[in-house]
Amino acid sequence: MDAEDPLEALPWGDMHLALATAAQKAERDRLTHEAWGSPLTVEQFHQRELRLRSHPWCREGMRTWLLLDDASQVLASCETFHTDSYLRGPDGVASRGVSHAIASVYTEPALRGHGYATHLMDLLATRLEQEPGSSHAALLFSDVGAPLYRRSGYHEAPAFDWHLSAAGGLSTHAVDALLCDGDVPLMMERIQRPEVPFLLWPSAAQIDWHLERERAYAELLRRPRPEACGATVGTSTVLWAMMARYGQLVVLMLDAETVEDAVALLEAARGVAHRAGLSRVVVWEEPSTLAWVARVPGASRVARDGSLPMLRPLRPGLPAAERVGFSRALWV
Repeated sequence: MDAEDPLEALPWGDMHLALATAAQKAERDRLTHEAWGSPLTVEQFHQRELRLRSHPWCREGMRTWLLLDDASQVLASCETFHTDSYLRGPDGVASRGVSHAIASVYTEPALRGHGYATHLMDLLATRLEQEPGSSHAALLFSDVGAPLYRRSGYHEAPAFDWHLSAAGGLSTHAVDALLCDGDVPLMMERIQRPEVPFLLWPSAAQIDWHLERERAYAELLRRPRPEACGATVGTSTVLWAMMARYGQLVVLMLDAETVEDAVALLEAARGVAHRAGLSRVVVWEEPSTLAWVARVPGASRVARDGSLPMLRPLRPGLPAAERVGFSRALWV
């Protein structure tokens, strides 16, 4: 996410939004490498982006937006992704809609300090509000804190992680099965959706997008993938993915019926992480999982460094951001 200096007075009327062409996307890939590309080379990062954009989840709902001046110079850019969401009405019935996950907000270093990212976010929110269909909210995960996005109507939610060290010698005898990529659709059907006023809910395709990132990094960095992408015990399920850049196994979804199930599932994750050469398992704190994760032996709670969840309503009736659950599977 891009940080900017205090705003200067600018002729906003001369600027407008446009969707990027394939050539413009490629150029943005090469520019944004300095922010998000390490440890990949510029060309590897571009190939990663091409691969992710061709994934079915991205083909269905990803767009790359540009803020242009009157000479068609690109001043800032970002991406949006369609995410399923459910809003409960006064009658208690949840209506399905779309929320827009925003990522890769970027202004070139030479153009920073003029408020371009803020203007991009303002214009984009207006555009999303006017689109046909039921748009519920815009969400993002800020790596530069809250103030930049508060200016555009976003509000942050508390962000804490639970860390578990990877551990050798742990078996998977306490779980019923380890999962492979092809198991994800069935697992997402059986995971229970929380009964809450407003729910952001990843699809099986979005889960697989995380696994596609894992597959891409494993190939580009020539390292093995973890032996599984999750586990089950009884009716409880966990799904995870490797973040090769950081040496972590991140839990995407955790649906545990009991603390014993949570312990078994996360013990399996710790063993899989160790055998994949990763240092730890990271679980995002959510209201629906806090009761279980907090009781897992060895789990330590830390304030999250980056990926601060922020939400901007695109229609009336949404709860405050701090009352919304943000699973790791929603991150883009």
